[in-house]
Amino acid sequence: MRAQIVAFLRAGGDFEQTALQLYRWQRAHNTEYDRFCGAAQPTRWEDIPAVPASLFRDLFLTCFDPAAASVCFETSGTTAGRPGRVRLLDTEVYDLSARLHAERCLGLVPPRAISLVPTDDHSSLGHMCRHLSPETRPFFSSETGVDAPGAWAALRAATAPVFVPTTALALVDLLAHGHDPVALPEGSILMLTGGFKGRRRAVDPEDLLQRLSRHLPGCRIVGEYGMSELSSQLWAVPAGERFVPPPWLRVLAVDPWTGTGQTSGQLRFFDLANHQTVLAIETGDQGTVHPDGSVTLEGRLPGARPRGCSLSVEEARAR
Repeated sequence: MRAQIVAFLRAGGDFEQTALQLYRWQRAHNTEYDRFCGAAQPTRWEDIPAVPASLFRDLFLTCFDPAAASVCFETSGTTAGRPGRVRLLDTEVYDLSARLHAERCLGLVPPRAISLVPTDDHSSLGHMCRHLSPETRPFFSSETGVDAPGAWAALRAATAPVFVPTTALALVDLLAHGHDPVALPEGSILMLTGGFKGRRRAVDPEDLLQRLSRHLPGCRIVGEYGMSELSSQLWAVPAGERFVPPPWLRVLAVDPWTGTGQTSGQLRFFDLANHQTVLAIETGDQGTVHPDGSVTLEGRLPGARPRGCSLSVEEARAR
């Protein structure tokens, strides 16, 4: 199945046919998912049973012996409970998916990065950013938070284009340490990800983008949406626009009570690159899916547990 998925990522194909074939293959190789699906026999990709992301805390949702996993990504924002764990044999397909869609949306990503995202081995976000920019200098620690003076010094010293991945709340911490505007070299990209609401405070996204434009004039600012349970990401170019999925990922909005598809509602993701785990994931996020497949995010469902990489900044600050 891996070869077929890699071929789809590189050259495209029939999404529905491939999704249904992958679904049947996963049921044959993923005991927990097979038990979850029961008697379901979907004939459309939209009807493939979607696993709530929270179940990754409780089940071994892999298409291989979990003991053989060489990678374990953990979900963010789980101070109040156990993190979800996504186990992979390797990151070959994950890395290919990340690079192909990033380059499709952004062009070539600068190889040097000034990073304000988690760098722990269990962070899928940190892994993706290191893959896109191998020469990464970290200025965020889950123990100590944002090293704002160090980050500003690195930004000021940049003489070649840089990639600056950051969560929304980490960026707030950076901007709180007042600094004269820094014009980064042409071709630099700042990636903004994570929610704008934490457990203790909220950030106005428009105000944050305006402040960012003043402090880093000329820098290209883009948005990224992803999660540990997905092997693919969506990009908004520029930040504030709709999020665009890759051709191998479809998004469905459903009524959170009935599961019926509709224009706006609870979001489900169908990611062919998730071939080692489960291709269909139901989240606690809500949004609008437009006719072209792009997505406008509208926050968390009422009552949904907070999560996301921005929360790791609050957790570091609390420590």
